[in-house]
Amino acid sequence: MTWSTEPAGYDFVAFYAAARLVATGAASSVTDADALLAMEHAALPERTILLNNPNPPALALVMAPLGALPIVAAYAIWAALGAAALAAAAYLLGRLADARQRMRLLPFAILAPPSLIALAEGQTTPFVLLAVAASLRAPPLWSGALLGLAAFRPQFLPLFALVALAERRRAIGFVATTVAVGLVSLATVGFEGMARYPDLLTRIATELRPGELGLAALLRRVIGGEEIVLNAALAVVLYAIGATAVFLRSRMFTTRAVDASVWSILAAPHALLHDGVMAYPAIARAATTTRATVLWVGTGIAVALIQQAGIPLAPFWLIAIWLWGRRTERPGGWHGAAGLSRRAGAPGSRPQRTK
Repeated sequence: MTWSTEPAGYDFVAFYAAARLVATGAASSVTDADALLAMEHAALPERTILLNNPNPPALALVMAPLGALPIVAAYAIWAALGAAALAAAAYLLGRLADARQRMRLLPFAILAPPSLIALAEGQTTPFVLLAVAASLRAPPLWSGALLGLAAFRPQFLPLFALVALAERRRAIGFVATTVAVGLVSLATVGFEGMARYPDLLTRIATELRPGELGLAALLRRVIGGEEIVLNAALAVVLYAIGATAVFLRSRMFTTRAVDASVWSILAAPHALLHDGVMAYPAIARAATTTRATVLWVGTGIAVALIQQAGIPLAPFWLIAIWLWGRRTERPGGWHGAAGLSRRAGAPGSRPQRTK
């Protein structure tokens, strides 16, 4: 039903075109803008303007089996996988919320505007959210490896990289994943293809769409300009502010990862409404009471709809929920982190012996 409305406008077309280039033996052309446009047009003749694909070429290799299918079947499978990833992420993030609020959050996680747009667009953000959510409950080495999967949404990678690199074992896992993504990308498109890849990245850094969520887009609307130098300067400043916000609040990995999820949206040069799913960890953290849950879920939906209407409220809402996180954090962590701390005597845990 979703596909029947405007398939040529969905981001999935770009991912499918890259995957089909791999599936048809033209993998080296995955980073060639002209080849991408030609394949997009071949898949959907009404697509006549390039829909950019800034993801690392490794994604095209992963999606190559879908590229061998007709585009409608490939979209259906990808949307189903995205829905499963979103549901799994919601389950994992439920541990951050008060136990009584989890079932109230589940419909929001699946049906909120960012979720529906991410699924309809066939975007990668549900999978990146799942990786971040899983990293909160994984051992340090695997936790870092999962954070490295943020490479499939490159503008989110810098802050998650800083969080992972702050601890040795997480750093090892993170470096292993990102190096693997880089090597697989190189093997897919070759050195010449990788030399073209930065051009695809700079294209998204200069885009300014009505639904942009980040602070960079907000500032550029005020001061104007789409020059790459200006965008690079804004990115450096905003990522630095984001890193400061993430690291000054707490030494706890969970706190830093959740804060990085919010600030990755705020600092990104390019973030649209589907990227709003990355704020779900912060919403789960804020769900301490029914009133707080209704407040943040209700205002989140309202802000998402207003943002799509062209009024840029989302950056202010993201900053507000990040600040709210300071109220829900306790000396031993959040109320719900890690399913309540065993040291705090969580139900079902062994009582701690005291000296």
